Amino acid sequence: MRRPPLGPGGPAAVFVLGLLGALKALALIGMAEALARGVVGAIAGDTAAWQQALLLGAGAGLLRAGTTWTTQVVAARAAGQAKRGLRRALAARVLAGGSHDVGATTTVGTVGLDALDEYYARVLPAATAAATVPLLVGVRILAADWVSALVVVLTVPLIPVFMVLVGRHTQDRAAESSAALQRLSHHLVELARGLPVLVGLGRMDEQAPALRRISDEHRRTTMATLRTAFLSALVLELIATLSVAVVAVFVGVRLVHGELDLLVGLVALILAPECFAPLRDLGAAFHAAQDGMAALHRSREIVSAPPPADIRRAGERSRDTAAAPTVPTATAAPTVRISGLVVRYPHRPAPALAGLDAEFPAGTITSVEGPSGSGKSTLLGVLAGTVEAHDGTVHGVVPGSLAWVPQHIHTVGATVLDEIRLYAPSAASAQHALRRVGLDPLAGTDPDRLSPGELRRLGLARGLVRLDAGARLLLLDEPTAHLDPAAARRVEALIDGLRGTTTVVLASHETGVTALADQQVLLGAPAAPRDGGGPHPPQDDTGAAEGPAPADHRGPSPHPAPAGSSGGALRELAVFLAPARGRWLGAAALGTAAALFAAALTMLSGWLIVRAAEQPGIMYLMVAIVGVRFFGIGRAVLRYAERLTTHDAVLSATTELRARLWAGLAACGLASRAMATGAAALEHLVAAADRVRDLVPRVLQPPVVGAGTALAAVLAVGILCPPALPALGVAVVGGLGAGPLTALVADRSAARRLTVVRSGVIRRFAAMVAASGELRANGRAEDVLARLDDLEGRAVAATRAGAWARGLGEAVVVLACSLSSVLMLPATAGAVAGGTISAPVVAALVLLPLGLIDPLLGVVDAVQQWPALAEALRRVRAVTAGAARQEAPGTSPGPAPPPIRELALDDLGVAWPQALAPAFRHLRATVRRGHWLVVEGPSGSGKSTLLATLLGHLPAAEGSWRVDGLDSTAFDAGRLRQRFAWCPQEAHLFDSTIRGNLLLARGRDDRPTDEEMHEVLARVGLAPFLDGLPDGLDTPVGPGGGNLSGGQRQRVAVARALLTRADVVLLDEPTAHLDAPAADSLIADLRSALADRIVVLVTHHAGQRSRADAHLRLPGASPPCAPRRGDRAQAGSGALSLTGAF
Repeated sequence: MRRPPLGPGGPAAVFVLGLLGALKALALIGMAEALARGVVGAIAGDTAAWQQALLLGAGAGLLRAGTTWTTQVVAARAAGQAKRGLRRALAARVLAGGSHDVGATTTVGTVGLDALDEYYARVLPAATAAATVPLLVGVRILAADWVSALVVVLTVPLIPVFMVLVGRHTQDRAAESSAALQRLSHHLVELARGLPVLVGLGRMDEQAPALRRISDEHRRTTMATLRTAFLSALVLELIATLSVAVVAVFVGVRLVHGELDLLVGLVALILAPECFAPLRDLGAAFHAAQDGMAALHRSREIVSAPPPADIRRAGERSRDTAAAPTVPTATAAPTVRISGLVVRYPHRPAPALAGLDAEFPAGTITSVEGPSGSGKSTLLGVLAGTVEAHDGTVHGVVPGSLAWVPQHIHTVGATVLDEIRLYAPSAASAQHALRRVGLDPLAGTDPDRLSPGELRRLGLARGLVRLDAGARLLLLDEPTAHLDPAAARRVEALIDGLRGTTTVVLASHETGVTALADQQVLLGAPAAPRDGGGPHPPQDDTGAAEGPAPADHRGPSPHPAPAGSSGGALRELAVFLAPARGRWLGAAALGTAAALFAAALTMLSGWLIVRAAEQPGIMYLMVAIVGVRFFGIGRAVLRYAERLTTHDAVLSATTELRARLWAGLAACGLASRAMATGAAALEHLVAAADRVRDLVPRVLQPPVVGAGTALAAVLAVGILCPPALPALGVAVVGGLGAGPLTALVADRSAARRLTVVRSGVIRRFAAMVAASGELRANGRAEDVLARLDDLEGRAVAATRAGAWARGLGEAVVVLACSLSSVLMLPATAGAVAGGTISAPVVAALVLLPLGLIDPLLGVVDAVQQWPALAEALRRVRAVTAGAARQEAPGTSPGPAPPPIRELALDDLGVAWPQALAPAFRHLRATVRRGHWLVVEGPSGSGKSTLLATLLGHLPAAEGSWRVDGLDSTAFDAGRLRQRFAWCPQEAHLFDSTIRGNLLLARGRDDRPTDEEMHEVLARVGLAPFLDGLPDGLDTPVGPGGGNLSGGQRQRVAVARALLTRADVVLLDEPTAHLDAPAADSLIADLRSALADRIVVLVTHHAGQRSRADAHLRLPGASPPCAPRRGDRAQAGSGALSLTGAF
């Protein structure tokens, strides 16, 4: 795998890091010289010697502190520049076209590339240090003692050799772990995108065990890989320890025999470990960066894939030279000609379009007509450049100079107005377009909170501002789907007004739209007119004028605002730690023990060298020699065990966290339309969970390890030499107080800001991938890239600020420990002169503060990252709190409901959380088993709010709704919800097969048979389509059902709802994407299939209502009036229960 790119200024960054590595080597050499001279001077009572050493050591410590700080800053700058370029390249390739899975691409482009921070922050500095420090330090050892230098030269090459050997050994296991991670990511992404469907089918709880199972599989495979991968660090530690031990043995033996000076021996001993440290750091850092490297590899695969051929560009010159194409200008409407167009889809035996020839005259309105699945959306997609053609040419279309309004609208703006501004040439144009489509009251609303009908009008407004910007070709796919009659008439009038100035090509199943056409292009069998066809009839007198619901009816924000205190974060942290509490404590204990062994090894090595210089019998040194080996090997083994325990604990806790997040999203359900979107679920299930997973070990363990090691050091110095405690206090105060406090103050919430900005990057990137076709077709790719780059710039700025603060805090720690070490010289000089301590103890105490640097550096990062962890925990808490409230003591569930025979709305009023006014009030209706309640009303009038209430996700603010005469609150909410099934307007199909999507209708112990699935597909009119598929039920539907047409997707979703055993079926615009005959046939089949159930149908088509249906009309934004007591008419079986009650 190739290394990541260095980005702009990358080579300069490598050069600077190399220079900093050289300066660090000089600092290490200076410190070694200072301590060796100081120890010798203190033992000999040479005050001038240790005073000079004190000054030299302070200067060396200051230089090392400066390099520590600067390295962090330079590495962060390189990381920011490189990631910015990588993310932009990936985004540009996605916007260039082709099929891209929203979730997988988003995961790679956001949390995946963010994991490259480990490479730039750790691998790159470690690599440059490995290239400079061993060389310069080795030269100094050679100048002091050629024997020690020879040992280092012979043993250092063993480290990269074993790194390669262990790496190859772990390659297969790493591939298994990567595959498990991809399965987990794909599963999470699919769960996130299909959240509303799972809510509607009551399958949320059933997905929780599957989520746990896949997460646990990932944990097991990852741990199996880590057990082998961490052997790399263990082997490196052992090689380094044994190599330094060999150096110590040679030095000690020659000191015992008087063949070596103590000063030379101390210099060699202090510098020898520094030759191995950069290589050990490089091995550990390289493993930590593997997730980012894998994401880089996947992003490069995406970027390197060739974009699909655009036949519009290739067809600028006609095959028929006698008929030159019409090339549009900025003011002229184009004539568009199609010749021999062929389009094929995977797993489909016949092409969607085969040899199509068509012409769309300039300034006319052309209606593309045909039954569902005949290729209408495919043809429009080819003209827009979002569908790849396999043969043929298109003349008269300039890519990026058209207006495209697809069947499914995707947005990238933070508000409705912001979305329109992206497409508009001016602010005035955007405002005018919103007024023309009736969305101006919702200009400040998050588009995620819009109903499908409102989204449809938003898409049309985007098309209108594109025309203001100079486009003269308008492509419309189902422009009035999900719209009430008044809104549809407004859209029809807007389309009609474009005649003569714009070439309009549209596809619609609504006769009011197709009647506007100057000509028709027929695909497949001709479409029959809908009963009662023609323009939409006027509304009856029970309705209200079309108008959107106020923005404050939309529910809570999907971006939870953090609380002012950290109480919620601490509670969430306690819950996160609970599943693996014992392993967390064990990991902290192992980490502390490893740090203590390292400090003890440093002290004992110094003691051994000075004691050897006193030339005792070699047997007197054997205990110390064995102790050096014990502490060296023990440090490596403890570190290995600590890493495994920490990763096992964090992966187990993250599995439980994702399960709680899923339960929280299930508890939230449809109470917030924005929270139920795939982007919001993706942010929480993937990004927030990963953020907590990465930060908890960084924040919790280092303070425990650092404090434990510092306390042990204080006790040791207090026992050995109490006068030296003030000198040690400099290191302790600097490491546990001044350093972390400096980082926290200098950070100025940069770590927290980075968490917030990264959340924004995830949402923006996910939205961009989902809307890539619309952005490319409408020529807005560069503008979106600029917006994404601006957000990325803010993330880079926060990263640099955080690195600047962390580097400053670490510099304080390094300087404090360095000063503590040299201050030990005067503190111990008097004690050794007075006979209070022996000469070997002087070396042990002087070297001790240097052994505290590593554990104390972790405290700086932990304190600085706490605000970021607290922010992540608060965001998680905002989701998990709902599930926690349901499980809280005192909230015992009610009884399970019996089979539902009657459903009644009793003066019902409902308000969204935090809303200023109810979405609707005084609703009354009764519907019995075997009958339908038909709900109508303008877009935004509260139809979806009513469905969310019946599904148990919104409580009644006024009145109640009853089940068999009992208040719905009397039953267990979860069990009552299982009695309902919901088929939403924009039904998501999972990236599986037709069979896999239908199996979701029931639990694992009641799976539908193949016969049942074939029967229900025949009921919804898909039998001919299924018979033509070679793989039948096992045909993949593609990401989001992309291999099927809009009508086919809708019918599969309806079939899925029919397979449920729910007593009440909620159908939200089930015929929105069907042609008239198919819609009428589907409604008839639904009435037959659901004859023994209660059905609540939301529709804008009055023709779908029968005389026997109860009828409920919502008035929209008009002020609600008092209910009329005489409106509720009770009748016998099959009679009208309600005609209107307001």
